[in-house]
Amino acid sequence: MVDYMSKLKRFIKSLFYQANWNYENMQGTGFVYLLDEINKEKEFNVPDRIIKKELSYFNTHPFLFMFVVGVWFREFLNNGDPEQYKRIYSSAFGALGDSFFWHALRPASFVFAAIIAFYNPVIALIFYLLFFNFFHFFFLYRGFDIGFTYGKETISWFNKILFNKWSNYFDIMTSFFMGLFLIVMLHKSGFENNVNFYIICLGYFLTGTALAKKVDVVFSLMVVMIVTFVLKISVGI
Repeated sequence: MVDYMSKLKRFIKSLFYQANWNYENMQGTGFVYLLDEINKEKEFNVPDRIIKKELSYFNTHPFLFMFVVGVWFREFLNNGDPEQYKRIYSSAFGALGDSFFWHALRPASFVFAAIIAFYNPVIALIFYLLFFNFFHFFFLYRGFDIGFTYGKETISWFNKILFNKWSNYFDIMTSFFMGLFLIVMLHKSGFENNVNFYIICLGYFLTGTALAKKVDVVFSLMVVMIVTFVLKISVGI
């Protein structure tokens, strides 16, 4: 029970990680804050002067940084090179996190919630918050323990869960559910009684698929909605 409470406290503290985000050292202050807090909590006895040296530039994805904190402690205690793996993993997790959370998960959460919003906007909002933050909070809660356990081999844990493929999986789901969203939207607009309905659906499908691979799915959704609005007021289809 005590261990769970310490993990919960660590998780809550991680939510303040970006409180002093700045252009001088980016997330460096937050990184040192977590190092200092966990050092006291775990009694790792890392000298204060060593921790303060980490006030230099640091930037990674804010939902994956706890893995880097765990790796740093493991490598320090193993007399390794924590600074080297801090740089390596900050770059790697910055790219992986942006690809999954911003490019894939956020638009997927939006499309899922948009479909639910046709029936209940309140539930849609709650769903969006729960669905998106489930992944966000899970990685913050478990990140330190995984990073500390695996150390410099932490990337092997991400390979085990096939994390680099999650973005593709969510892109596929987003494209599919975006098509479902368009069907529901067109149905509620009365397009199903028009002969052009099927042609428009095919065009939207092709447009959405093409844009989803090159731009952002949310952007393609905006394009589709604008085109629908223009067609409706101009030719009345």
